[in-house]
Amino acid sequence: MGKRTSGAGLILGRAVITLLFVACVLFIWHNSMESAAASSARSGRVTEMVNQVLTGLGGGNVTEHFVRKLAHFSEYGVEGVLTVLLFMIYYLKPGGRVCAMLLTGMFTAVVDESIQFFSAGRSPGIGDICIDMAGFICGMLFMWLAGKAMKTWLQNRNGKRRSAS
Repeated sequence: MGKRTSGAGLILGRAVITLLFVACVLFIWHNSMESAAASSARSGRVTEMVNQVLTGLGGGNVTEHFVRKLAHFSEYGVEGVLTVLLFMIYYLKPGGRVCAMLLTGMFTAVVDESIQFFSAGRSPGIGDICIDMAGFICGMLFMWLAGKAMKTWLQNRNGKRRSAS
């Protein structure tokens, strides 16, 4: 089966993945533009909601600090997934471009923390860049594992079809 390198489906796929990637990065950077007071208020509301759910499930509470760090990790996990998809849809075999993907995540994280120089009451943190990159790498690894699982599933499915014939 030949690889599709053009066509309406590919163009649409590229447009959708590119828009999702750009939206994700802008969302991350927008969060860094908030003042410390606004960011803390939002984190406080999310922490309160999470703790209500955990209490309802019979669990303990989490701190606002934990929620903030988990938000960093999660945002960048999504960016890692979208970055892999972006490289897949433009290059079809992105395996040799892992360094470029990692640099994409690092660039976003460094700009993200740099924006905080200009946000009232906030300051950048190297630790946050490390958390961001850990989330980004986990997103990339998720896509790698999903790809391996899909490949195995397709091989097994195709093997069963051949043996049934």
